[in-house]
Amino acid sequence: MEEQIQRYCFHLIKKKLFILFILLIFLLLFSFLFKASINDEKVIEIEKGTSINKISSLILYDKSFFDKKLFKIYLQIYDTFIDNINYGEFKLNKDSSLIDIVDIISKPSNVFYNFTVIDGWQGYQLENYMKSNFDDLIKIDYQDILADTYKYKSTDTLNKIIKLMYLNKNQLFNNYDGNTLLNEYSINEIMTISSLVEREGKNNNDKRLISSVIFNRLNKKMKLQIDASTIFSITRGKFKFARKLEHNDLRINDIYNTYFIYGLPPNPICYVGRKTIEIVMENYKSEFLFYFFNNELNKHVFSKSYQEHIDKLNKYRKKN
Repeated sequence: MEEQIQRYCFHLIKKKLFILFILLIFLLLFSFLFKASINDEKVIEIEKGTSINKISSLILYDKSFFDKKLFKIYLQIYDTFIDNINYGEFKLNKDSSLIDIVDIISKPSNVFYNFTVIDGWQGYQLENYMKSNFDDLIKIDYQDILADTYKYKSTDTLNKIIKLMYLNKNQLFNNYDGNTLLNEYSINEIMTISSLVEREGKNNNDKRLISSVIFNRLNKKMKLQIDASTIFSITRGKFKFARKLEHNDLRINDIYNTYFIYGLPPNPICYVGRKTIEIVMENYKSEFLFYFFNNELNKHVFSKSYQEHIDKLNKYRKKN
């Protein structure tokens, strides 16, 4: 009995090896004899559960019946015995052989899209962007992500992309582990300072000096008196502020209005870019405590004292 079982098992193994040998011969013959290729670069989408027959027609829609049949057999063998055909979007290069194509579609999707969060964007702007590009709409707090460009595939969910955003921000601050500034301020406070700098600064040099003013004022227990924070106390990032600030706006009793409160707002007021955070983390030193924007020069003008600030401001106003 035991001898019969052994013989039967040996027979099965021989049969399977023979089938594999025939399949290997077929694959080798296919590789050498089947030279068809695609004529133009294109992107194809293979949906989950798509049949081998449909995949073959999708790739070889302009080829002969024989080509499609032979390719279908090759795909079935490849999918069953070598590697699974994947799903998603695939970029196929011009003159790619069908062997190359099968290799491409058996790997993860090679087509990427950009999800770009612009430096200084407010909540309503990101919301509009998501509405125009995704079926879902997920609220993302300013302190949770960086304004950056994120690559994703058509098969990625919005939740997966947002997790990538969280990881990106965490990795940035991991690079600052041991930085003395993080002994004085929490990551949320650094993000908040960076958001004020982001909304106020016109260029990197501007941002560097504005950052120093904020730190100087915080150290001296002075109100920050930043216009961007007052605007946020009115809009909460839900719409564009389309008028000039008025004197009464500065008196608004709100936790984001730095003309009213001392210290920092509780959270950031916009999405912040990597470069702005890097500038803030430099902790650039200056003696400046005041600034205003000079439209004529298209930059901020900085002062060390209130009197100097008033003198420069009056001089500017007389010209304009």
